[in-house]
Amino acid sequence: MFSWTQKPFIGRCACEILGGLVFYTEENPPASGDDKTPIVDLAQDSIQKVTVTRPGKDPIVVERGEDDKWNFAAPSTVPADQSSVNSWISSLASMKSDRVVEENIINWAPFGLTGQGTVQVEAEVEQGKTYRVIFGGQTPAGANIYARLDGDPRLFTVFQHVKNGFEKEVFDLRDKRLLQVDDKVSRLVLKTSSGPIEFGKTGDAAWQILQPRLLRADNFTVGDLVRSVRSAEMMRVVEKGQEPGGLDFSRRTASVEVVDEGGGVHTLMVAKGSDDKYYAKSSDLEGSVFEISSTMAEGLDKQLEDFRNKKLFDFGFNEIAKLELRDGDTRVVVEKKEDKWRVTSEGMTSEEERELDSGKVQTAIDKLRELTAKSFTSDNEADLGKYGLTAPLIEAKVALTEGSGDEVMISSPEKDQVYAARAGQPSTYEVETSAVKAIQQAIKDLLKQEEPEEDEAPPADKV
Repeated sequence: MFSWTQKPFIGRCACEILGGLVFYTEENPPASGDDKTPIVDLAQDSIQKVTVTRPGKDPIVVERGEDDKWNFAAPSTVPADQSSVNSWISSLASMKSDRVVEENIINWAPFGLTGQGTVQVEAEVEQGKTYRVIFGGQTPAGANIYARLDGDPRLFTVFQHVKNGFEKEVFDLRDKRLLQVDDKVSRLVLKTSSGPIEFGKTGDAAWQILQPRLLRADNFTVGDLVRSVRSAEMMRVVEKGQEPGGLDFSRRTASVEVVDEGGGVHTLMVAKGSDDKYYAKSSDLEGSVFEISSTMAEGLDKQLEDFRNKKLFDFGFNEIAKLELRDGDTRVVVEKKEDKWRVTSEGMTSEEERELDSGKVQTAIDKLRELTAKSFTSDNEADLGKYGLTAPLIEAKVALTEGSGDEVMISSPEKDQVYAARAGQPSTYEVETSAVKAIQQAIKDLLKQEEPEEDEAPPADKV
């Protein structure tokens, strides 16, 4: 079998070497399976520093900090993305070859592996030892890359993507989040052309709208806004002096102020340039302008009503202990006793109470849960009477097994428009007539007693 060690390199031209290598790889195809020879085999947490050097570019250096997080070495001050750097470190710690081409190479030049090669990756481990992997040129077929470990005489090939993984720029490895908010958010202020909207919460409680006035918030919608702002990322860094024309952050399209649980304040300003692209400035990354996606920027263009809770009842899918329902003069109380629903109405004695079909109760609960505002009519308590809610036709009170519950008043569905309000709150909601009539029907069904089935009459010929 052909071997590089059978002939000296002296006097051999590069074409002869590469031609012999093609012969070697054709006669010795790569092994299949997972038995690839390791080039580097290190415990990932033993690596303390990694330096990547490429011709004509500044080295990229990341170091493990005392908090076990990765940081770019000075003079860089940008934060590192922990996930991206850890992925980088992982691929280095367990780097495997596609194959071992030769066990003992003396002249690395024909393979582009002299000096720092095309890419050099240096890892310093906690014991003070250094490992250097050098990538060279492509193999004759162009599918793989030559590689070597400094101090190891073996010539390896690796797949192209292994080398590509280390040809990153600082931007690829930096933390691209525009706001560095690591704690829970306790307050957020969104300012758009329609005015400021302030949201607040305490601990794990639901979000509330604090400004322009105290209102119930849609917890999911506000939470989605918070997640969007916390995870908002830059698309690129705009070099100083290269900002597009018309970019004026004093005339911004939106701004967001985020307050974390520790009291830290993080501010993001968004503006549009004459190129119709969106740009941002961050209080956490001072001195730079970043291009951001239109999706992120336009997602901030919301009105107060977008964040309001449209559900009249807040009980959701919590366990219910009791329903008190009234439709005009019809009243019914439904209670869960010993895991069974029992129905009572005004004037019934305890002996007259009866067990109720759980399906009917579930239908009533579902109809209440589904009651949703189609618009927000007023937030003035003095207007409740104008909309028929100081003397409502329908009242529904829901008590939970744990916690309080909800109480809602509803005007007559026989009018052109139907309104509802929550007890003790000033807001009036317009609701769908069909939804209210469905609640009325559910109340009737709760009181309707099923007729006992009559015994089937025997056939005439059997009489």
